[in-house]
Amino acid sequence: MENKFKFTDERLHKIEPAPAGKRTYYHDLFTPGLMLSVTSSGTKSFMFQVWSKAKGRSVTTTLGRYNTAISLNEARAKAKELSVAVNEGKDPQTEKKENRDTMTVGEMLDRYVTEHSIPHKRSAKDDQAFIRLHLKPIFGTKRVDEPTPESVRSWHNGLVKIMKPASANRMLALMRSVYNVMMPDLPNPCRGVKMFKEYSRDRFLQPEELERFFQAIEHERATGNPDIADYLLLSIFSGARRANVLAMQWKDVDFSREQWRIAGEDSKNKSIMLVPLVGEVLEILTKRRLTASSVFVFPSYGKTGHLAEPRKGWDRIKKTAGLVDVRLHDLRRTMGSYQTISGASTAIVGKTLGHKNPASTAVYARMTLDPVREAMEKAVQLMKTPVEKKIVNIKK
Repeated sequence: MENKFKFTDERLHKIEPAPAGKRTYYHDLFTPGLMLSVTSSGTKSFMFQVWSKAKGRSVTTTLGRYNTAISLNEARAKAKELSVAVNEGKDPQTEKKENRDTMTVGEMLDRYVTEHSIPHKRSAKDDQAFIRLHLKPIFGTKRVDEPTPESVRSWHNGLVKIMKPASANRMLALMRSVYNVMMPDLPNPCRGVKMFKEYSRDRFLQPEELERFFQAIEHERATGNPDIADYLLLSIFSGARRANVLAMQWKDVDFSREQWRIAGEDSKNKSIMLVPLVGEVLEILTKRRLTASSVFVFPSYGKTGHLAEPRKGWDRIKKTAGLVDVRLHDLRRTMGSYQTISGASTAIVGKTLGHKNPASTAVYARMTLDPVREAMEKAVQLMKTPVEKKIVNIKK
């Protein structure tokens, strides 16, 4: 591949790693000064390099790892900003060094939230809470170049005393991201710190639990809480993520096609999702539509305009049904599990739940919703079948 061309995500993804022990550099013909550095391990980082008349030499600075810390559009915007600064006689590299000498980790964390997390991450609120509770108290007053892999490892190990290993890993991942984004030229103090081993959760409702669950749902409806009952039934019968069900809008429900469209900006994998609506879900939605006065399926008087996570209602359901160690997310897993039990392929289960991975993406792209709907219908019927009918007597 030639080393000078107009950068596009498609072409950048295709660039191969550099030869062993070397780096290769590519220049963007669209944005002056923007470069891509590629290592032999395949790491791709944006750089900026232009000639400074004021300094009488070229000035170079690293912008960040491609798509890990900075996107192509962000790199172009930063390169244009730096071009103006260089024309004014400034040296970006010198300013970076001055920042490292004076900036504290706490200041860097604040900048990360305002400049990166809030504009680009759906988990911005979580980031802010994690930073306030677990990062700033330990590292906030230190200079950005003070944390070391040893100090980060010690902090990470100490987190498991107050939280689960998976949560401690999220803290470490956030710390690593902050340095990758805000200080790409600085050695990342999280490098070499290993994540704790995590075990994927496989909890789903067993047949006898499902019977108690549905009975508890009807009890909830009979005691004057139809919103909670409908929300939980939609959750388990659609397999959709909690946040999507809570924020479901009527404009996205197509009764004629019997499907629900989740926009790309609202889905976890950033792709449009079309969720087939099985008969039980359509029945619930049809009844709610008759009395609807809001754009949301589950309206609320809160600031979002829709129902927030119904923890109290969920706790009542669990208590009534005698469910132990069950989370709301396990309702979603229950749909996938019963699809598998009823004979659905891994690809169909993935399509239902909106999972996205390189191995199955090509299969998903060729699939229609018909086999997905059929598998969901089978799963729903299996969930609703009484326990005694699920037991098959085997003759000797």
